[in-house]
Amino acid sequence: MIRLGLRTKFFLYSNTVIVITASLVVGVWINHARAARYAAVERRARSITEGLAVPLAEVLPWTGKADTTWITATNRLIAEVIRHNRDLLKYVIVCDRRGRVISSNRHRLLGESFPRAPDIRPFAVHMHAILDTDGQRVLEVRMPLVTRTGPIGTLAAGFSLVPVEATMKVIAKRALLVAFLLIVGNSIVTAIYVESLIRPILALNATMKRAGAGELSIRADESRSDEVGELARVFNSMMDELQQAQEAARIHAAQLAHTEKMAAVGTLAAGVAHEVNNPLAGIMNCVDSLAANPDDTELRNRYLGLIHDGLKRIEKTVHNLLEFSRPRKLRPTPTPLNHSVTHVLELVTYQLHRENIRVRLELDPQGATVIADHFQMEQLLLNLVLNAVNAMPEGGLLTIRTRTVGANVTVDVCDTGVGIPDEIRNRIFDPFFTTQKHGKGTGLGLAVSHRIVQAHGGRIEVESREGHGTTMRVVLPKDGTGERGEG
Repeated sequence: MIRLGLRTKFFLYSNTVIVITASLVVGVWINHARAARYAAVERRARSITEGLAVPLAEVLPWTGKADTTWITATNRLIAEVIRHNRDLLKYVIVCDRRGRVISSNRHRLLGESFPRAPDIRPFAVHMHAILDTDGQRVLEVRMPLVTRTGPIGTLAAGFSLVPVEATMKVIAKRALLVAFLLIVGNSIVTAIYVESLIRPILALNATMKRAGAGELSIRADESRSDEVGELARVFNSMMDELQQAQEAARIHAAQLAHTEKMAAVGTLAAGVAHEVNNPLAGIMNCVDSLAANPDDTELRNRYLGLIHDGLKRIEKTVHNLLEFSRPRKLRPTPTPLNHSVTHVLELVTYQLHRENIRVRLELDPQGATVIADHFQMEQLLLNLVLNAVNAMPEGGLLTIRTRTVGANVTVDVCDTGVGIPDEIRNRIFDPFFTTQKHGKGTGLGLAVSHRIVQAHGGRIEVESREGHGTTMRVVLPKDGTGERGEG
């Protein structure tokens, strides 16, 4: 189906009205002109016929029988009348009482029976448009020839309608020409009017489309003082509010993400303390041994190496924790998800050991690389891993799987925990929704994860059976499309 724009519709509607109106006016004009000219012809035809009937009735013998004198006088009278009305009068036929032609300018009819004469009734005048013998239309006027003793014959006169029809053709052509010029002129005026009226509406429509495509900084022209200008001002006000709301939502989302990150840092604190305390205990032993044996060069060299390794281990642990917790601008770069998985598992090593959870890795040998923010990917994976750990309070198996499928990379985080009941599955990504005891979780982990995935143009799929574990599947495009915020 052809889709017409507002400009085209307005132009077509306006011109359709004009064409219909012009057609009606031209039709009425032509009909009125035809009726007026036919009426004029009828009046003149009747006047001529009546004027001719009077002298013919006076000179025709009362018996209706024509003699030579009467025929001569009648022919002379008919010829004179035709000569004075040659533009209109074509023929004159005089019949006796029996309808036999006794006089006519058409001599071939003399003595013939005139078929329409018997239709003449006394004191009646009949006018009919008929086709003449040459195929042209004529107005035939028939009336009785009446004397004091009654009708003694009939008179029929034929008046040509060709001049009227020729005149009507000229009038019709002029009327159509005038209508055509009016339609063309109206089309030009309408086009100018439509352009001046529709252009700001179309401009506002284009502005709204750009806003709908996500360009919230776009604004409409408010210079007009009519309804379009008022609509533009309302639109601009709405866009201001929408832009402010989007900025507030972005800041709020960033705050939620950072809040969840800090909660994760708290969860990792025990593991960090364990990772720091073990090297510190070894360092203290080395220091005590060196203090007890200050002259033992071999012991000093060996213990200094151990002290150095322990300090590097502490530095790496603290560095990882600081890097994870520090807010930063997002920088999408090629990010190997295999590396992110490994780094996240280093952060949660203590929790995995404490909860008696085994880990199985099925990583893509190609690295499963996506264009994404490295730190947001680690926060996403950490949230999913901690969620899986919390789902296995009695221990179990954590499986992390990465693979590349076409233009997408998928990451599966699978646990063998308690599963997700059907009645709450649709709510697990709601902010602050949690099934853990008070104080054990913020309810933001999956909500923040869901937003991170959406921001990178991906999606999260959930497969779970209550009592049989859960698989959280993250599907990300390798080119990393999507909006960017702060984390």
